[in-house]
Amino acid sequence: MGRLNEKGVSVVFVSHRLEEVLRVVDRIIVMRDGSRVGTLSATEANESKLIHLMVGREVGLFPKVEVQIGDPVLEVRNLSGPNGVRDVSLTVRKGEIVGLAGLIGAGRTELARLICGADRRSGGTIFIDEKEVQIANPADAVAHGIGWVPEDRKQHGLVLGMDIKQNTTLTILPRISNRFGAVRLKKEREIAEHYRNKLSIATSDVSKVVKYLSGGNQQKVVLAKWLSTEPKILIMDEPTRGIDIGAKAEFHALMSQLAQQGIGILMISSEMPEVLGMSDRVIVMCQGRVTDEYKRGEYSQVDIMTSATKFLNLESTFAAGSGVRPI
Repeated sequence: MGRLNEKGVSVVFVSHRLEEVLRVVDRIIVMRDGSRVGTLSATEANESKLIHLMVGREVGLFPKVEVQIGDPVLEVRNLSGPNGVRDVSLTVRKGEIVGLAGLIGAGRTELARLICGADRRSGGTIFIDEKEVQIANPADAVAHGIGWVPEDRKQHGLVLGMDIKQNTTLTILPRISNRFGAVRLKKEREIAEHYRNKLSIATSDVSKVVKYLSGGNQQKVVLAKWLSTEPKILIMDEPTRGIDIGAKAEFHALMSQLAQQGIGILMISSEMPEVLGMSDRVIVMCQGRVTDEYKRGEYSQVDIMTSATKFLNLESTFAAGSGVRPI
């Protein structure tokens, strides 16, 4: 964009990523609810001013609440799979938010798929509440108390043509169906209304089709779907991707509330401020392996990025050489 600008090309850049906006633009137009609410030059703008214009109120990002960390609720030992994950071991405790950091392609989502049974593991063991469990498919994961908020909510998290109440109860259909397999519609609506209120889903009617909701509200419906299973563990893959700054702050607050309730959260995120702001511990992956682990307050962006690129030179050397890859 900078090179195009130097050649006299005008660029309209639309983004939720405020750090990018502040770095590359000359003038910022802020919109809210379909209307223009402010214009700032890059020199007078800062993140706080932009957030206030976007949301219409003061918003505190990363409202991390310190909670009592409990016993291990999820532990994986030497987990490997044909999807590139190699000998990964990690632990998530009750009430703990563990950030899983790394570059795109580091194997974070692939690890989540192995834990949830979406991909078959080739080695390793999984423990829930310190007892070994067998997870061969996603149904097994749900039965053992694992919920998974996926990276792509439209493709993997929601059925866009269904309404809010149907999506909210997709994971608990046996629980709300009668002995003939028919869904008890009153119960379905009660559960959907409960989570509409609890998560502040912005709609007056849970019969609204989810494809007409904003990105932030769609993400809340995905979360409601998993909370209805009463999980012990939530794996949240890029939980605030593609949602506005107000919804992002709400989602962070919800994560803190869930941790306070004793749910263990494994949060996969490519947004460094989110990792730094919300994690009790950070585990870093590169090339399908864990490279480092940090406690809250004992790391910086530089530390995490150094760990996230730890094997890249080694891997590229092998790739460019004999064709033999390291074990």
